[in-house]
Amino acid sequence: MSFRNYKLPLDLEEITGADKAEAGSPKPAHLFLKRTDSQRKSIDEHIELILMTRPGDYKFNKEYGFTIWDLEFENLEIEKFNSHNNPRQDIERMLAGVIGKYEPRLKNVGVDIVFVTKKIFKGKKIKFFVDLTVRGNIVNKLEEKYERSFQFAMGPMLK
Repeated sequence: MSFRNYKLPLDLEEITGADKAEAGSPKPAHLFLKRTDSQRKSIDEHIELILMTRPGDYKFNKEYGFTIWDLEFENLEIEKFNSHNNPRQDIERMLAGVIGKYEPRLKNVGVDIVFVTKKIFKGKKIKFFVDLTVRGNIVNKLEEKYERSFQFAMGPMLK
């Protein structure tokens, strides 16, 4: 199976044609996509896009994205969430399924999620912080192992 690997973010100004009038001749759309020779980096960026997209926000596929953005964090008891299997395992399974569906370069996807409260990140105190690890196998001749941790803030900054 052959894949093309692209970099994010896309150059939307180029794609939308803001500079086409000056250039005189429009370039084919595929030339505006930045290629990368690193399959692993391309997979990392695509998973990050999945994580940061709320289901329903992508116009062409309303199922694309991660449902964590719909959780009510003010009512979430972090210690119970991290120590009990449900709902954490449900969210982990759901995310593994979404990644498996939309990232065909990975198989046997597994996800671990840990919520941290009141973490200092880049000099700011953050109320809810997510540490998420994705594991799997890259679909290639070597079946390389894939593992990457993603971290992001979910709640408001504290003073």
